[in-house]
Amino acid sequence: MITRDLDSFVDGTPSPAMPEGAMVVECKHALSRSKLPGLDYALNPYVGCGHDCIYCYAPFLMGKPRERWRTPVGARTNLPRLLDSELRKASGTIGIGTVTDPYQPVEADLELTRRCLEVVRRRNAPVSIHTKSDLVLRDIDILKLLPEPEVGVTLTTIDETLARTFEPFAPVPSARLKAIRGLVEAGIRTYVLIGPIIPTVTDSDIEGLVRAISSTGAERVMLDRLRLRPGMLEYLSGLESLRTGSGRKFLDRILDQEYCSAAEKVLAKELQRNRIVVERAF
Repeated sequence: MITRDLDSFVDGTPSPAMPEGAMVVECKHALSRSKLPGLDYALNPYVGCGHDCIYCYAPFLMGKPRERWRTPVGARTNLPRLLDSELRKASGTIGIGTVTDPYQPVEADLELTRRCLEVVRRRNAPVSIHTKSDLVLRDIDILKLLPEPEVGVTLTTIDETLARTFEPFAPVPSARLKAIRGLVEAGIRTYVLIGPIIPTVTDSDIEGLVRAISSTGAERVMLDRLRLRPGMLEYLSGLESLRTGSGRKFLDRILDQEYCSAAEKVLAKELQRNRIVVERAF
């Protein structure tokens, strides 16, 4: 891995050139206070996300047009320099990827998250990373130098056809399972986030899902239900991909709280039966 000089990427002019589907976004602050449990600060190198998961509530929460959330993705290119300055005064755990995935596709070219980790390493700050991508394996060399780093990897199904419907541009489940295994083997504290629990999808093969998670060596799973924000149901109902088959089944159960509660209980019980610690995400 060739790491480009930090200063070549912190003046708002990216080097190399922005990849297709990305644009420069200047920010005034690197860190924001976090309200999430266990996190003192939030750090999001990108605005928007190229994974385009259809259940993502971030654009609705952030007040961004859903159709512009995936592309162009905004790259906060001056973030590493701001972070270096702010970490001189801040202390506490930094959550990386609390709103958008820090290892979404453009990160492979831009290495913006990696640069932030390099800054964090120099300041010896603890981090907790959340991602859907096996690209996180690239940065194990830095993660191993941090004080008690934590990485959570989202997995909602092991069915790659279903995953492509609900998470169209995210790495396939098998790649994420490989990432979880690699992180565990590297000694990185790792958990799996089954979130959201997608009705009729996540519970379509609970035993197979839990068996796959157990095979990675991960010993902790966080569960989170599907959270519908204003406008989300209308958006989902209008998607062509959800009008038939598995998509139609999902829409038929999306508001069935009794069904969703039962699926979550079965999932938790099966995880516990396999000696995996179960926590609620929020």
